[in-house]
Parts: sequence; C-alpha cells; structure tokens
Amino acid sequence: MASPKVKLTPLSKLFSDLKAELKSVSGESRVSVENSVNRILSKDIFAKYDNPPFDNSAIDGFAVNEGSGSTSKNFSLLKGLLRPGFRSNIVLKRNEGIKILTGAPIPSGTTRIIFKENTKEHDQKIHFAQDDDKETNIRLKGEDFKKGDLLFKKNNQIRITDLAALIGSGNSSISIVKPLKVGLITTGNELNRNIKRQSKSVIFDTNSVPLKTLIENWGHSIVDIGSVGDNIELLRKKFFDNLGWVDVFVTTGGVSTGQEDFVSQLLNSEGQLINWRIAIKPGRPFICAKLGAKYVFGLPGNPVAAFICALIILRPSLGRIGGEKAWFKPFSFKAKANFKKYKRPGRTEFLRANLNREDGFVSIFPLEGSSRLSSLSWSNGIVELSEQEQNIEIGDLVDFIPYGSFFQ
Repeated sequence: MASPKVKLTPLSKLFSDLKAELKSVSGESRVSVENSVNRILSKDIFAKYDNPPFDNSAIDGFAVNEGSGSTSKNFSLLKGLLRPGFRSNIVLKRNEGIKILTGAPIPSGTTRIIFKENTKEHDQKIHFAQDDDKETNIRLKGEDFKKGDLLFKKNNQIRITDLAALIGSGNSSISIVKPLKVGLITTGNELNRNIKRQSKSVIFDTNSVPLKTLIENWGHSIVDIGSVGDNIELLRKKFFDNLGWVDVFVTTGGVSTGQEDFVSQLLNSEGQLINWRIAIKPGRPFICAKLGAKYVFGLPGNPVAAFICALIILRPSLGRIGGEKAWFKPFSFKAKANFKKYKRPGRTEFLRANLNREDGFVSIFPLEGSSRLSSLSWSNGIVELSEQEQNIEIGDLVDFIPYGSFFQ
C-alpha cells in the first residue's frame, strides 16, 4: 500500500493542533500519601492541623521567663528536663528557667529559649555569659501553616518534596485525577525483548523499558500490550482487542512511509488522523490519530527519536489527556555553545547535549544517528534549535533543557 505524501508539520503547529484536539478522559480516585508522588490533584488540599501543632523549642538550652522590662541575666534553675513528646504542667515565674531539648513543648510563662553554650550553670542558677542572640528560639504554633490553610491547588502534580507537608497537615490520603491507562505496543520483526538471548537477525527492544519508566514517572499506568511483528492484521488485533479498556495507545516503529510501516497505514486508513510527519529532528515520522474514541501516539522506532518524541510531544499530550490544565513546558535556560552547527531552516532540532557545570558551556554528541544508545547516557539534557535558527558558532547562547525538567 502506497502511503500518501504528507507535508511536514512545524512543531509549533503540531502543539497548536494537539492543544485544540486533546480532551481529558480521566476520572477521580483516592490514594494514600505514600502512593501519591507524580499524581495530579483533583481537589484542593487544606491543612487539617496547625504546624507546628504547639509552641516548642527550636534549640537545646534553657526556657526562661525574663519578665516584662527585666534586664537580669541571672535565673533560678528549676529541677527537671523538658523532652520532646512530653507535656509539662510547669509554669515559669519571673527570672526562672528550666532545661529544655529541641522540639519539646515550652512551659507556660516562657519568653525565650537561650542557648546552653551562652550560659554558665552553678548552684541551681543560670547566668548569661553573652547575649548576642536576639531570637526567641521558639517555634510558634501554626507559624508554618494553620488549620484550614490552602496547601496545594487542584491540578498540581505531587512531588516528593510535598510529602512532608501532606503528612504534617494530617492528610493521610488525597483525591487525585485517575491515572491514564496507557497501552504500549512495540512493533517490528527485528525486536527481541529477551535480553538473555540475542541472534544475528534481531536487536534488543530498547524502547519499551524507557517508555514504561517515563510514562509511570509522569503519573500514568502502563498496560504492556507487547510486541508485534510487521503484520497489519496482528497489529489491528492488538489495537481493537484493547480499545475498550485502555485510555490511550503509544506505539513505537512502523510510522514512516515504507511498505511495512503498518502503524501509519492502519491509522491513515482506519483512524482519524490528527498529524503525521513533523518538521523535527530526530522524530520526523511521528504520528498522532484517533482510533475509535482513543488517541494513538506513534513514536519512531529508532530509540533516540522515540525518546525525544516522548519528552517533547508525548509528555504534554498525556498531561492534557490526564487532566493537566496547562500545557506542559519543560524548564530551559541559556548556555554557551561549545560547538559549531549548521541547521536547515524550517525545522526544530533537538541535540543530545552535555552541560559542563563548571564553565557553563554545553557540548553536543559528535554523531547524530538516532540509534546511538550511548548518546543518551552521555548527555544530561538536550539543546533545542528553533525553526528559525541556522548557524550556531562557539560561544553563541542556545536553549538547554536538562533531562530533569521532564521527570523526577
């Protein structure tokens, strides 16, 4: 079957089309905080308790009552030691003090906690050796957040750094956007998923594991539909057998214009095409369509191209389908080029790059083949060259996107 000639779509036009086309299909579910990382909130989260829940000491030292207007540096030392986890009925009177540990509830009457190293202790007396510290060293109840405060807004993605605040506010479980079920299909007669066996006629499937890891990191669930050879009937069966219970399909390989590029052939003939063949490098054969009511994202088979398309196109697309309101845009910054590059105008290029954190210069992998697996492990990000850019000289500022912008 001859594939139709398709004009290359600029990346900006693809994004515009996807923003207009993609609709959220996710419902709502509830998970424990322990299982909430990378999930999208379906409701606002409020504090159920104050933090700190009571006034407590920020240091090891002495809790003292200085009295109003008192300039005394001498205090009577009460017997005992105030520890974290225990409340005391002690009431400090003017010019009295007691030993206290970090985190212990402060006794009534305390005006200040003084550092142990700033005092001298003798005969149940405390004397200030110096008074350079002007802080009270008291953590006040609710100074971090109060009961009822808004902590996280709906549609935020939960990060590892959010867990302490969730737990500290008394939220043991939260309402999230139900994770997408993403059906993954890898295609090609040459693929071998068994890494313990290799032959001269096949290659290892190096796409499925990285894609599964990425998609799960983005907060979705993977349905591994498996690998299928270059057979359009078997491919059709893979799709239609799973059409009723996955939310979206992701495929690798078979998306160009060749005789056995059956993903693009099937989607062109039986699906509703959204876009095909994009003006980017690597990743030109990328295709997206609807099959029935389900979105299909066809990534190239070459592993570098598949990985780049996943970061640049699949990440924001799954986010939109999964309930994210804002179109995902990775963090980037300007870095000085340590390379020369001539780029064809009219297409966007993504170069595997390594940023030297000492001098701020960014280098690119010297060989551009989309099957060079070592280029991904060598790099710590990508340089994006826009459609308009052509000649890059050493020292020019380029847009660098660290890999950490795409996953936690």
